[in-house]
Amino acid sequence: MGRGNYLKVGYLGVPGSYSEAALQKECQTMEEFEAIGYPNFQAIIDALASKRISMAVIPVENSTTGFIARSADLFRHQPIVAVADRFESVQHSLWALPGSQLSDITDVYSHPEALSQCDTFFAANPQLTQHAYTDTAQAAAFIQRSQLPHQAAIASQRAGELYGLEALRQDIQTEESNTTRFYIMKHQGNVQLTGKQLSLYLEVRHEPGALSKLLQVFGLLDCNLLSLNARPIPGKPFAYGFYLELDLSQMSIGFNDLMKIVDKASDYSQILGRF
Repeated sequence: MGRGNYLKVGYLGVPGSYSEAALQKECQTMEEFEAIGYPNFQAIIDALASKRISMAVIPVENSTTGFIARSADLFRHQPIVAVADRFESVQHSLWALPGSQLSDITDVYSHPEALSQCDTFFAANPQLTQHAYTDTAQAAAFIQRSQLPHQAAIASQRAGELYGLEALRQDIQTEESNTTRFYIMKHQGNVQLTGKQLSLYLEVRHEPGALSKLLQVFGLLDCNLLSLNARPIPGKPFAYGFYLELDLSQMSIGFNDLMKIVDKASDYSQILGRF
């Protein structure tokens, strides 16, 4: 691959994170790329919006805990779009210093999503105090650095082994088929969007039936609604914006005509992705 195809790709956390695993699989056919870890979602999105990286792998949904608002809320009013999605199996283990026992552990660190995905494990072990950390792999690295036998992290097999920890319990996620969906995102100026799946953010007019009327139009046009999530609009108390995903494979009109209808019915609309 020539240097013109060399990519800098951003992900959440450090080596061993689930985001990094998704990135490695997404980029496995590339001869040259640089994986760059970021401490939080805002840092990744800022890097992509300013073109310091060419692509980002960002979690947007989990089969256990649902829509990941922490990431999606930051997409609004940013010049970034999803060009693909991919799914990554998420299997959590409890990691501690070698020689530790579960009875020794009082404090468990991990990303908030990972903690939520293991709620049955915590219900069975009420003596454990949960601590939110920026990323699963960073939590594992923290345990390795701290060298405190009463601390543990929830992380992947690769992260635990990478940071020299010992698994006290494996597969502690509540749902056996626990899966995270990632958006593959690029700067909107670098892509031409095509595809049958559309991701949108809308702020509809604050009037009776505004959203339901638009959803009815989607149905009449044979656009299948795949998901709908409401989120507060910053600076507008008790006003909500909506994240939608639509299947356009049976749509009865052209894409540009669809967007004209959306724009007319909305105070603000933004294409978050099409693939």
